[in-house]
Amino acid sequence: MKKNILSKNNLRTKIISVLAAIILWMYVIAVVDPEDKKVIENIPITITNSSDLERQGFVIYPVEDLKTDITVEGKLSEIQKLNKNNVDIYADIVNPVEGKNIITLRTNISNRVSRELKDASFAINLEKAVTKKVAVKIEVPLSEQNEISEAVPEENEVEIIGPSELVNSVSYVGGIIPKEKLSDKATSTVNFALVAYTSSGAPVNVKISNKKIKVKIMRIMSKEVPVRLRYTGDKDLLPNLSTNPDKVVILGNNETLKNIDEIVTEEIKDDIIDNNESKLIKLSVPNNIKIKGDISQVELIKNE
Repeated sequence: MKKNILSKNNLRTKIISVLAAIILWMYVIAVVDPEDKKVIENIPITITNSSDLERQGFVIYPVEDLKTDITVEGKLSEIQKLNKNNVDIYADIVNPVEGKNIITLRTNISNRVSRELKDASFAINLEKAVTKKVAVKIEVPLSEQNEISEAVPEENEVEIIGPSELVNSVSYVGGIIPKEKLSDKATSTVNFALVAYTSSGAPVNVKISNKKIKVKIMRIMSKEVPVRLRYTGDKDLLPNLSTNPDKVVILGNNETLKNIDEIVTEEIKDDIIDNNESKLIKLSVPNNIKIKGDISQVELIKNE
């Protein structure tokens, strides 16, 4: 019984201590509110008239990760409210010129707090933007290349904009479509974000006029079609001529396959079939079509 009374007394003492500490803290904040000082580091610098610069044909180059620190001093209650997420540092580039431009930094901090920027001003380099049209090249993953017939972008070329050094280094825009975006359908469309690349495949940070485009994906389909002899000799002999094989399986996208009902051989004349020896005749394979088994010729058979 005595232990229970002691335990209750200890708990009551702890509660009173915590409440006293809270009351004291509230008193210090509300009544005393001492001076405090702190440094907020790595705050991003925003160029507020970047859109105007673009309209005037300027770009910031080289692109820098603009950040600075700020020291704030004032009443504790005010200082505690400030952090990296609610302190803004910004500047305008006034009367921009090609080359070095000096900007003066400003903040959104209340006048109730004194502040000192680590860097009161910054030098920003501007270049005139240039444009260039480049080809769009879309690829599919290596694991899907035997399954995809074509990946056709809605635009064959786009315009890129940026500093001359970067723009001149760009060879093409495009990229590899992620496997998870590819459908099992014969024909499908995906939205794809373009990236600019050098000839060696290194990405380049320039503005692309049409950043996202639609790409038509056509899977490889198959279709069995007869082989037809293109014979220009004695028509009476034609019924006695055949090929081995007399049918082939063609591979291509669905739109191409639906327009092909046969594969024709190269032209055959009477002098080719004058004797009974079997001969190999080349096939004329249409563009964007492959023959399963990589068959490029068939055997000409003369039936007696």
